[in-house]
Amino acid sequence: MDVIMGTPVFSVNRKTGLMLRDNTGMSISARLKQARKDAGMTQSELAARSGLKQSTISDLEVGKSQGTTNVASLALAMGVSPLWLETGKGARNVDLPSPAAALEDDSPFLKNTVTIRIGDEPETVPIRKVKLKLRAGVAGYETEPIADDGGVLHMPLSLIENNNLVPHQLLAMPIKGCSMEPMLFEDDLVVINTADREPRSRELYAVNFNGEACIKQLIHKGGQWYLHSLNADYGPLNVRSGQCDIVGRVVYQPGRMVTGRL
Repeated sequence: MDVIMGTPVFSVNRKTGLMLRDNTGMSISARLKQARKDAGMTQSELAARSGLKQSTISDLEVGKSQGTTNVASLALAMGVSPLWLETGKGARNVDLPSPAAALEDDSPFLKNTVTIRIGDEPETVPIRKVKLKLRAGVAGYETEPIADDGGVLHMPLSLIENNNLVPHQLLAMPIKGCSMEPMLFEDDLVVINTADREPRSRELYAVNFNGEACIKQLIHKGGQWYLHSLNADYGPLNVRSGQCDIVGRVVYQPGRMVTGRL
């Protein structure tokens, strides 16, 4: 994730909360601390609402950590734009209920282990759109936000509830290339569950293969694991032929869930 350090380029209008222009001069730690205080929350309260540890938030605010994959969860808990919080670009505030609202029966929160807000569209939850930044031979990943369409993909709330998904563990990423046609075409978006990295044969996964992010079907055959493409022009790849790490399982393609064996 790219982080730009520096000093604020302008002050916030505390009456309206509006940003007059992109605030890329502030660090993510400064934006996080400012947004939390403006929302009237302590670090502990933000931790409870976002599903993160208080120590994680503290490390971010003091600059000990320079980024997090849970930007969307933090942003939604404070009622600010995930894109603004991560990059300083775009409008700061989103039109959501106050983060201090009580969790009543008609509250726009899921009463789960993690509290989340419904997205801008009716009965949806915004999932952060990103590109994965990987390196060969290095486990883990960083993310680069995608700014178009507000930087989020709206996933139906019912699908998240019915499949026991946790929004801050989900990422929306674009398809690269044509190896998964005719099911997935280049620039199509899919949602991956980064908490589900257990390999299961015939399921779709986002993987780091030799430093490249790709979506492939995992096939277990003859005691070996293979990366399988749906396009017949691309042959299978034995995972032992390179460095392969699972980033997460594909769970959603706009319009349908992608679960179970294909």
